[in-house]
Amino acid sequence: MKNASPPTSFSLRLFKLPLLLAVATAMILAGCAVPPPASTGPTPDEIAKQQRLERANNNINDGLKSYDAGNYDDAIKNFLLALDSRVLTPPQQLNARKHMAFIYCVSNREANCREEFEKLLGIDAKFELSPAETGHPVWGPVFRNVKNEIEARRSGRAFFSPAAKVPTTGEKLMTDAMIAYDAADYIKSVKIFQDALKETLSTDNQLKAHKFTAFSYCLSNRMTLCQQEFEKILQSQPDFELSAAEVGHPSWGPSFRRAKARIKSIAAKPVAPVKK
Repeated sequence: MKNASPPTSFSLRLFKLPLLLAVATAMILAGCAVPPPASTGPTPDEIAKQQRLERANNNINDGLKSYDAGNYDDAIKNFLLALDSRVLTPPQQLNARKHMAFIYCVSNREANCREEFEKLLGIDAKFELSPAETGHPVWGPVFRNVKNEIEARRSGRAFFSPAAKVPTTGEKLMTDAMIAYDAADYIKSVKIFQDALKETLSTDNQLKAHKFTAFSYCLSNRMTLCQQEFEKILQSQPDFELSAAEVGHPSWGPSFRRAKARIKSIAAKPVAPVKK
């Protein structure tokens, strides 16, 4: 019996063709099965959160502008909208609640003022007002009272609110003047500060009356009177300095520096000898 002849190259090519087609088809299908790359853009939830954050920041800024302008109702409205967004950072929450407390205190709504200070201290138990804020005659005592009460409650100590001190006529006028100043009624604040200086005041209150009178003059564009008021302070206290929060103010800062330079130049002039 004759041996079968080996397959020709043509028959081999016919045999491999289906295999090649199968491999090519599998590769094409595998390529089609590769999922598309994931989107790198923000999700709808992230976009919505960013929009809430932007609105909240705008509300905070608008609230602070309204506060500085004495538009307290608008300020409260904007601060509440910002807080309701639930996206504020703790420092932003503290700032909003602090200014709401200030507004309530100077508007004779002490219960609301206390409530905002309590919420503020619930966010940060170690929170303190700035040196320029803590001595305010209206909200300063309320803040200290609330802070002491909360600290006593946490430590299990009994807390007794100090008996309210009956303010003197001068102290009442200082409170009224600060309320007018905080409401941006600078003409009224100057008049009341000047009335207060006619009464018996402590040294600190005398200094505060002159300083805020100067601030009021500067903020109402009466720069000469502003500088003169600073000079009255420096004549009695040559080493007087504004606080770090006050010294850079664009309105009264330059007037204070001019007053300080003038008092220093007067002090440097040689005294003429007395003729005998």
